[in-house]
Amino acid sequence: MNRFSGFSHNSGIKLSLCAAALAVAFPIKAQEVVAKPGDIQEVVITASKRRESIQSVAMSVDAVTASALQKMNVNQFADVEKLSPGLVLDPADGRGQNVSLRGVSFDPDTGASPTVQVYWNETPIATSDAFRSLFDIGRIEVLRGPQGTLRGQTSPAGAITVATQLPNVDSVEGMVSQTWGTHDLWNTQAAVNVPLIKGKLAIRVAGVYDRNSNDVHNVVNGKDNIDRARGGRVSVLYRPSENLELQLVHQDLSDNNLNYPVTIGAPVPGQANGPALTAADRSSVTEGNYQFHNRAKLTSLNLSWNLGSHKLSYIGGFQQSKETDDRDLDITNVIAGFSYQQLVEISTRQVTHELRFESTDNGFWNYMVGAYYAKNDGPSHFTQPFAYFYPAPYAAPMTVTIEGYSSPNSYSRDTAVFTDHRFALSKKDDLEVGLRLQKNQSYSQQFLNVFGAVTASLPEDMANLDTKHWTGSASYKHSFTKDVMAYASYAGGYRAGGAVGFVTAPGLDARYIAYKPEKTNSIELGIKSALLGHTLTLNADIFQQNMKDYIARANGIYVRTAAVQGEPAGPGPGGTYPSDAGTGAINLNTNGDVIARGAEATAIWRILPEWRAQLSVSYVNAHYKNAMLYCNDSNNDGIPDIDATSVQPGRQISLCRSSRPLADGNGNEAGKLSMTLQSEYARGIGNMEGFVRGLMRYAAPGRNQILNRDIASFTPVDVYVGVRDPEQRWELSLWSQNIFDRSLDRGSFVIYQGDLRGGYRYMRAPEERKVGVTLRYHFDG
Repeated sequence: MNRFSGFSHNSGIKLSLCAAALAVAFPIKAQEVVAKPGDIQEVVITASKRRESIQSVAMSVDAVTASALQKMNVNQFADVEKLSPGLVLDPADGRGQNVSLRGVSFDPDTGASPTVQVYWNETPIATSDAFRSLFDIGRIEVLRGPQGTLRGQTSPAGAITVATQLPNVDSVEGMVSQTWGTHDLWNTQAAVNVPLIKGKLAIRVAGVYDRNSNDVHNVVNGKDNIDRARGGRVSVLYRPSENLELQLVHQDLSDNNLNYPVTIGAPVPGQANGPALTAADRSSVTEGNYQFHNRAKLTSLNLSWNLGSHKLSYIGGFQQSKETDDRDLDITNVIAGFSYQQLVEISTRQVTHELRFESTDNGFWNYMVGAYYAKNDGPSHFTQPFAYFYPAPYAAPMTVTIEGYSSPNSYSRDTAVFTDHRFALSKKDDLEVGLRLQKNQSYSQQFLNVFGAVTASLPEDMANLDTKHWTGSASYKHSFTKDVMAYASYAGGYRAGGAVGFVTAPGLDARYIAYKPEKTNSIELGIKSALLGHTLTLNADIFQQNMKDYIARANGIYVRTAAVQGEPAGPGPGGTYPSDAGTGAINLNTNGDVIARGAEATAIWRILPEWRAQLSVSYVNAHYKNAMLYCNDSNNDGIPDIDATSVQPGRQISLCRSSRPLADGNGNEAGKLSMTLQSEYARGIGNMEGFVRGLMRYAAPGRNQILNRDIASFTPVDVYVGVRDPEQRWELSLWSQNIFDRSLDRGSFVIYQGDLRGGYRYMRAPEERKVGVTLRYHFDG
């Protein structure tokens, strides 16, 4: 058994809508700059830790302004994926949230650092703390590809930066937003900005109350799913002089989520009576609690001091969070009257510091040097029953409580030094190179208490980790004209290896508990252009990413510790041997080489002064490259089998060769093609302005590897109709999200208790149509 884990397994596009209804407040980037009438607005981003036009940055970047977030009612972090094809933000069931980009998925249960790191005001935060309500946001940027030089963590697939709205030192201003909708939806946001010393010091206070439901009803205990969040933020901006600026932000956000999985099927003979259920019933039979609570306190401090031809910058962060997960692991109520209740408590404290010194004179050579430090610690603890004897089929077993907890001395510490250099080779040619040395140190010992006996989960030498690694980046760009630029770039990424804790398989060779570090190399070729008199922006890129020893999760693996290398064929099919009795299935990390190739393109077109549209497309093919992975193989044919309990001869754990696509923790392969079509059309109506806007998304068919069946394509459409002040100080909109009530099939899974399997299966709640109204008002002095 592994850390906090209780079970082994966890049509076409509708183009018939008129273009006016499917058109957008598209996700223009970061900060918008006023443009001439008819032009597409220029956007300034900070993806490279400098303020630059997105059209001049030699990398693929998506970003979303505050205006776009509001217009598309993006009030949850997970909804950001609507505006960035190829980005997958999976909130899971309330724990195990993960971010995937360019086909590179991530399973949080590996314990490794994420493949896509999330930053809040440029300070790294835990993925679980990111998947919360969004309010009073200034911009969100999605950086594609390895981030191995300029940012705090060396994430191999990309990064997402969330920047909150900063105070305005010149005037009083604020906003109020209220959304009502079906599924018990209620979202209230408000912010007020007050200059304390005009031109120098201002404070901004913002808050949110967010409530929503996925309409799942528990037919056993009578509870209904509901998610409630409330939080507040205080931001201070101080500019004592033209050369010095200080930004201090503190946020406190609490989220309480009751989130029972949907149950489908019917009881089998011997199992307690219950109703026959389909996904359309949106019902659950989980008997115990299934609730998640998260409270996160985030603080960031950004200091910038302009020294003339140079600038000194500091970014500091302090994060405190506590997560409590209370889950009945007998999700499908295999045994009535028995709750397999798991309680997990994780407290995290993280401190980060980053210091940068850079030149700003824009001459032939501009450089930056910096240092980074991060320390993370905090206790983790879980309890759950361990069934050691089943007196009769479908009867409550005899259990003992298993307790697991981390050592009070556990920690992780990252230190890095980095440098970046830009050379203006000519008026049209620029070269940039960067290098980073990062050191990862950690101590991660855990303990298990079973039947009163406390044992260390890891050998002491495996609990300690101390690694160093170099990563680098390089890019070259050539400007054919002031409106057309092409680039080529390289970036490296790295994730440290480690050891899997809370594995109870005595006699298992230590090499199966350890997992290797992961190294990434990526190349990208792209072009960025502004055409037709700046009424059309067209950007495109192709990329290839090679990952050596990609860190993945192998769940529900059966072991045979008595295996001897070179032993004869066993008594099972194909010469296999029965797995260890009593050990059951365990969860491990596994390494394998991966290759990801793809192309991305975005076209933004201002068709008329009052009509604009954006089409974004992503095609990604990410798969293993002849990798040997841990698996279950019942007949020794080297192909993974579902529910196989036999082990290949001569091995403690079976190995299967794979060139399959990457999949998430539930075995879902994402489709290779995804796209978004967005547009908005506005027209004057007296003293007001009427508008219609829409968002259509398309996700190509995928496949579930565990169930060995296809996943249908997913094409939801959102439509908004309303009126507003021509200067957009207020807006009233009626909207319908997923207007055609499309549903994404994420698969359904079986729960076992001992050797028992009930007739029910569980699945994530399917998406539903939502209808609502939003009223938003901005004011200023």
